[in-house]
Amino acid sequence: MSDKARTLRKIKPDFQDEFFITLNKILLPLGGKSFEKTAMDVAFYIAHEYGAKLDIIHVGRALNSFIDNYLAKLNKYKINYDLTYIKNKQIAKAVIEYWNRHKYRLVIMAARRKPSFFDKIIVNSVSNQVIKNIEAEILQVFPPKLEKLATKMKKIAILLPYSNRDPFLLRWASAIAAPQKNATINVYHVNIVPEVIPLDQAVNEKEIKKENLEFEKYVNQYEEIFGRILKTKIVLGHDVFSTLEYIFEKDEPDLVIIGRTKNESFLSFLSRPLSCKIRDKLLNPSVVIHHMKES
Repeated sequence: MSDKARTLRKIKPDFQDEFFITLNKILLPLGGKSFEKTAMDVAFYIAHEYGAKLDIIHVGRALNSFIDNYLAKLNKYKINYDLTYIKNKQIAKAVIEYWNRHKYRLVIMAARRKPSFFDKIIVNSVSNQVIKNIEAEILQVFPPKLEKLATKMKKIAILLPYSNRDPFLLRWASAIAAPQKNATINVYHVNIVPEVIPLDQAVNEKEIKKENLEFEKYVNQYEEIFGRILKTKIVLGHDVFSTLEYIFEKDEPDLVIIGRTKNESFLSFLSRPLSCKIRDKLLNPSVVIHHMKES
């Protein structure tokens, strides 16, 4: 059996079902800042889909008025939640200590988009500190660059690279899309072509056609679970990010969901992984990065 065949067998659609069957509580830390609204919406959709309890902890400054509207929404849809106030100026430390006491399998962390290179490389944000110090699946949620787009999550884009994260990414997207009328999930796979081969010629290559067919079959397995809401998007390109940049400029999604392995080296961090490039350089979409433990 080839390496690729082994990988595909390992990540068949029922992989990680136990995680979602037992997903009965979610930790949502808040600090009272406006950029957290996108993470709150993501937490709402996932809790709604899986019937999970939301444990909301507020650390630090007073919560803004939008929390009242959010709690009213949770009550309207009968989502079980607790709101705990923690007096601590060290937000990351407080979140880590709370997680150590209660042990959540899923944490949803709001994160702001930082404008400067210095901030991206040197400043250790609250969400990044939490990611490094707890053993859980973490969704790091970045708001759109334009505030007026903050409530839009109907056009969802996912990147599936044939990894253990794929079932997670599809389930997060499905949970967000399911309650929204006319929501769509575009499942992207960029088929990399050597630069010496023009893209208009590569489309007719036998190996390219074979790869495209394999990916369509792969996504079809998930369509049996999530329905025809999934739309397979196979594209050719010489580079993953530049290809996505071109595609999203023409048809920009509201939300991009991508995975990243938690246990990466400092060198790989400096090299700017694809998830970071999408977060920093794409136009306006909200971005959810699923930080997954190495298996």
